[in-house]
Amino acid sequence: MAAGRGRWADTATVLALITIAMWALNIPVSKLALDDWEPLAFSLVRFGIGGLFYGVWVLAREGSLRVERRDWPMFAAGGLIGIFLNQIGYMYALEKTTASTVVLIMATTPIWTALVARALGWEFVKPLFWLAIAVATGGVLLVLWGSGGTVEIESIQGDLLALLMAVTWGTYSVIVRPLMDRYSPAHVSAVMMLVGTVPLIAFGGPQLMRQDFGSFGAAGWVGMGYALFASLIIANLLWFHAIRRVGSARTVAFMPLQPFFGIVFSWLLLGERLDWRQLAGGLVIVGAIVVATRSVAPLPRRVDPGAAGNVD
Repeated sequence: MAAGRGRWADTATVLALITIAMWALNIPVSKLALDDWEPLAFSLVRFGIGGLFYGVWVLAREGSLRVERRDWPMFAAGGLIGIFLNQIGYMYALEKTTASTVVLIMATTPIWTALVARALGWEFVKPLFWLAIAVATGGVLLVLWGSGGTVEIESIQGDLLALLMAVTWGTYSVIVRPLMDRYSPAHVSAVMMLVGTVPLIAFGGPQLMRQDFGSFGAAGWVGMGYALFASLIIANLLWFHAIRRVGSARTVAFMPLQPFFGIVFSWLLLGERLDWRQLAGGLVIVGAIVVATRSVAPLPRRVDPGAAGNVD
């Protein structure tokens, strides 16, 4: 019996690592797809179909997508911040700066999660946390300094949009915590995606109408297929499965590997090279995150940020 549990745990650990790699690969793949897609048109198709899939999945497994009235403000805030605003930051960052820079700045998300939770009084942090914040800030500045090697307006805009992406996902991770006490991760994801698709229709709809699908190359179609089915649907289902088997703490421990995978994939697919300042900044950020996440006092019933899955 114990051996069986051990095999399940080992399988879940492998699945968690595969999921992290799949999410990391999505970043350069999505950047390649933007040669054909307009940013919010890409997000609209991805989350529109993804939300419908998760809705059907939850209906089949749980029998209902019902949300209690008291929880609708949280779902509305989560959809607006974690889907709509997050996608504005993510997609336009990919358009304006390098995938490697997006990967490194995305790595700061756990720190933003802790800061928002602390501001809301939901968590308590140790003094060492603030030192980690200062160190991580220095790492981000190094990444921004090394982005492109020169001061280019478009690159700076992309870097700031990547920060918006990290802040919004960190905020979303806090919003979903109390909801995870009452709904399954798939249920939360389904409703959040459907809610977030509404403003995407308003802003991404005109872009979608302008798309000339006949001119799309392989990268456009493959990129959408991967971002939708592999990264948004399959990877999140694998992540939820891994969490059920070995718990959030063990699975989330693999998150610092995502920047490493992302940089490798960006090099292989896009030929991107890291400036020494970006490399140093990335190492500083990852180190600071490890310290910061160990300096946060857990809540009585805490859902780790990674339990919410990933939408980027």
